[in-house]
Amino acid sequence: MNCQEAKKIPITHYLATKGIQPKTVKNGSAWYNSPFRNETTPSFKVDRQNNIWYDFGTGTGGNLLDLVMNFEKTSVTGALMILQRPELSNTRFSFSQQQNSKSNTIEIKHLQPLQNRALVQYLNSRKISQSKAVNYVQEAYYQVNEKQYFALAFRNDLNGHELRNKYFKGSTSPKAPTTIKSTPGALNIFEGFIDFLSALEYFNTRKPKFDTIVLNSVTNLDTILNTLNDYLQISLYLDNDDTGQQAAETIKKVHPKVKDFSKIIYPKFNDFNDFLLSRPA
Repeated sequence: MNCQEAKKIPITHYLATKGIQPKTVKNGSAWYNSPFRNETTPSFKVDRQNNIWYDFGTGTGGNLLDLVMNFEKTSVTGALMILQRPELSNTRFSFSQQQNSKSNTIEIKHLQPLQNRALVQYLNSRKISQSKAVNYVQEAYYQVNEKQYFALAFRNDLNGHELRNKYFKGSTSPKAPTTIKSTPGALNIFEGFIDFLSALEYFNTRKPKFDTIVLNSVTNLDTILNTLNDYLQISLYLDNDDTGQQAAETIKKVHPKVKDFSKIIYPKFNDFNDFLLSRPA
């Protein structure tokens, strides 16, 4: 796939494979809550006819490659590899709220304990051991457009799943945070499950000491804000990018005692896993 071919893939199709659906579709445009920050009023516009996007919150926009590079934090080459995935090959997609077709829908057929060698090797490449991950992720065998795939599966509170393997990053519906119960009183908040597992490796433990919430996307932040005052202290392990730090500031506004470990443990890295990968073996 070259750049011109990639740009022909509908942006709305790419967002749908990430579990991101428009809040409204009108006058040829799809409006979303921005995938780059937490918001309740849609400010992210996709012009479906011209297949371009514009984020009114940041004043940025562009074509699909621009979006993928920003969203996946990758280069042009990395974006092209992502867009070659089979679930993006069919560019037809409907926004009907009652979709009759299951085209492009990720359908999990089977879940089982983590043992697949390729998935274990993927975790190892992120410096995460099977022993730390096995209590939190399963292996999922899923179907897209009648083709079969497998990936790590991390369950959320509404029984949707975050899916990851070496070549794919996506999710099933519904999107939601994941709550991991432990000792109440304090709360850990992570942006994604790879960073949560990275923390288990860093602290050399198989279970967090305190209750933990993995957002699975900062767009889910508003769903937990009203629960934060149930805790005396909150520890943050979010990304060191604009989106992660905006989420951190939002949390600090609603809770008086927040400690941001992204500035303490990995201040020079984008996220916990990047920091973990930088450490000597």
